[in-house]
Amino acid sequence: MYLPGKLLRLWLLLLVVLTLLPASGWALVCLPCDESKCEEPKNCPGSIVQGICGCCFMCARQKNESCGGVYGLHGACDRGLRCVIRPPLNGDSITEYEVGVCE
Repeated sequence: MYLPGKLLRLWLLLLVVLTLLPASGWALVCLPCDESKCEEPKNCPGSIVQGICGCCFMCARQKNESCGGVYGLHGACDRGLRCVIRPPLNGDSITEYEVGVCE
């Protein structure tokens, strides 16, 4: 039979393990580039930029469109624009994962 102290330690260990598991899901793995699988960007209102893995091209994001985010998944802003990330209203600090807006 477990003593209360040992049971508490097991619960704490389980809590630590469960807390660390989601962090491992933030890894981006780029496969070798196969340009034949890339879709050609069409009807871009601005320039064309490379996607997050540097293989395929995509339309650059325009004014007031989302940008940045985890690994830049929301895209890069067109020339003359920058991705602006506003501080969260709740006072939290900005991390590298926030989505911004092209301005």
